[in-house]
Amino acid sequence: MAKILILDECPTTRKLLAEELAGEGNVVVSTGKAELILEEVVSFNPDVAIFDSFGGGKYRRALWEEVKNQNPDLPIIICSEPDANGHLHLTRNEGFIMKRFPDAA
Repeated sequence: MAKILILDECPTTRKLLAEELAGEGNVVVSTGKAELILEEVVSFNPDVAIFDSFGGGKYRRALWEEVKNQNPDLPIIICSEPDANGHLHLTRNEGFIMKRFPDAA
């Protein structure tokens, strides 16, 4: 069992992740508010965090860095929608791997 913290503005995504992870026996806390994430990390003390890479139309690298600076041992998984059009520069500059899915027939 792990304690997992989820940050995603999309309620549907948060609910899906939380239900699946809790169904595996994990303790899950989720929020859609980036401004609360530092407080959540301190109060919940997660084993791992899952963050959406974008929020409010902005790339959240500064937030991840702040969390990692305060919690260097906390693993952070970055998760986002597969269609990151307009953000292909991230594949080169930030170490992202973009998955390409074949068009549905």
